[in-house]
Amino acid sequence: MKSALVTGAAGFLGYHICAQLLKEHYYVIGLDNFITGSPQNISDLKNAYPEKFYFANHDVSTPWEVWQNWQNSIPTECFTSLVSVFHFASVASPHLFDKCSLEILAANSQGLKNAIAFADQHKAQVIFASTSEIYGSSTQPLNENNWGYVNSFGPRSCYDEAKRFGEALIYSSNLVNNTQHGVVRIFNTYGPRMNPTDERVVQQFIKNALENKDFLIYGDGTQTRSFCYVDDLISGIIMYAQSKISDPLNLGNDHEITIVALAELIQQLIPCSSKIQFSNKRRDDPIKRQPELKKAYQMLMPWKPTVPLQEGVLRTIQHIKGVSSYAT
Repeated sequence: MKSALVTGAAGFLGYHICAQLLKEHYYVIGLDNFITGSPQNISDLKNAYPEKFYFANHDVSTPWEVWQNWQNSIPTECFTSLVSVFHFASVASPHLFDKCSLEILAANSQGLKNAIAFADQHKAQVIFASTSEIYGSSTQPLNENNWGYVNSFGPRSCYDEAKRFGEALIYSSNLVNNTQHGVVRIFNTYGPRMNPTDERVVQQFIKNALENKDFLIYGDGTQTRSFCYVDDLISGIIMYAQSKISDPLNLGNDHEITIVALAELIQQLIPCSSKIQFSNKRRDDPIKRQPELKKAYQMLMPWKPTVPLQEGVLRTIQHIKGVSSYAT
């Protein structure tokens, strides 16, 4: 049986990667220090797969020998059959960039360096969670040949530049060590298991509607995003890893929508008295975010995102209702 290691295992995407790998009969080792991850996510994985899921509470930017020495209970087979290291440990919510900027930089530099060294030791492939943010501001759909236009000295730079550095580290490691570590560039993703305090827009608008609070849009609302339901993204990530691809690859959904239209959709799906309010545009906030997915469609055939935005939002609404005290 194959095994994989997932950093950021208690987080939104990390949990879903672990869950899918376990369903596919992998052994999974999870690492997380719970800076934003949920202990409930880890508890649920342990309860569902007590003999296949193993976990260490560890900061990935510190030496990995520490958790390896703690975890004598992990079967040797988890290491000898290791095929993938998914490095997804990083704060990703913009409202935490100021508070967690140094941790973000560390996770995507020293943390990634540790992940690469561990993978190389076990002849496994790293899958690095990069981001659409590496492209910066653009008015066109973004393809993998776009080099990006990013502010290196601003409120979003800790995340944007950390991910760009991570990609450069992957490239140089492959070049010097003749390895095939890979990069997935993830576009806006939403769905169940996101941290309840996370303020990314789909979840925040749903929470506001359920509480009859107004929607606050930064800017005039004409900025666009392309939202991918988490199940679609995870299937693409797993296919990428199993295909042993190493080229950077966009993953997401190429259906584009304005933020005002998103707010109006959620108003339709949740009867509420919430109104749309506008505030000053956030500094360095991208005005357009749409992936070109031609390369993914070719390399991961037959993968395509299949969950329409309305259906995905409805699923997310039901999840948020189910884990909170919101009235139905």
